[in-house]
Amino acid sequence: MKTYFTTVKYAPNPDREEYFGIGLIMVSPESGAVKVRFSRDRVTRINRALDIEKSSLLESAMHQAEGLAKSREPLDIKHLEYLSVYENGVIRYTAPKHLIIAQDNPDESADDLLEQRFNRLYHKLITDKQEGRRRRVSRGNALATDFHKMARKSVDFQHYLNVDYKLDSAELQTEILLPEIRLDFIGGNGSIHCGHILNLNASGSTLSENISKTISLYDCLNKLYGFCEQNSKKEQKIILDKKQAEQKGAKQALNLIELITADKQYEVVQISDTRKFMNDVLEEAKGKGVEPFSSWVNKHSPKHCYSIQ
Repeated sequence: MKTYFTTVKYAPNPDREEYFGIGLIMVSPESGAVKVRFSRDRVTRINRALDIEKSSLLESAMHQAEGLAKSREPLDIKHLEYLSVYENGVIRYTAPKHLIIAQDNPDESADDLLEQRFNRLYHKLITDKQEGRRRRVSRGNALATDFHKMARKSVDFQHYLNVDYKLDSAELQTEILLPEIRLDFIGGNGSIHCGHILNLNASGSTLSENISKTISLYDCLNKLYGFCEQNSKKEQKIILDKKQAEQKGAKQALNLIELITADKQYEVVQISDTRKFMNDVLEEAKGKGVEPFSSWVNKHSPKHCYSIQ
């Protein structure tokens, strides 16, 4: 499978012409897949070390590049070549490089192979030691990993819901600072149907932060697009691995989740069978006529509008 990739480099002080790798873009013209990831944590550490303020120009460029992964138009090497001649003083895209991914195992899908190779390249070219430690923690979330693999292999599931999806303010047609998390699935009809899998094995501070980010994002979506309080079925889910939840050290996290969701329209579910859960989510989406959020949001304006100037 032919793929092409380009690294994204950041110049915190353009006068010194020192560039740091902060992101990776990979496209597969054959499958139409596009992978984009930036390390905002690394940008923050670079700025902090050099005593430089956050750049709105850089953030805008990163949002624009992340939008490529949601584009309905197929991307190829020409798009990456176009990016490689673009420069705004703080960001630069390297010339695209060709990469062939061999599909030796017939049981592995093209999407899985692309994801694996993308992760390896990102780790090699972008990840630093601090980010690497955090990623080792996140890889402990086996439920999320298994769910993503199954959902990506299901054409039926992706017909109704986006998988492993990151929202941005431009897509929501609003100027709001959104929490930096990816939702494991999301779709829309009269309201937002989504779910986020929490890793209870994460460190206490990380887990507490992730719980707060999840609730904040759900609250934001519901204020922007509204929800029906009469719904008997809660449509935004906080998902936990039942094995993790049954561990002795998980009690404090479970108590926190129970406390902050007590007056919320969010369902907390513990999962022991990933495939059954995926099928339950799919059947619910089918029954309610849900469509992928990336399609639905283009047809619906937020009820509370904080317009982008």
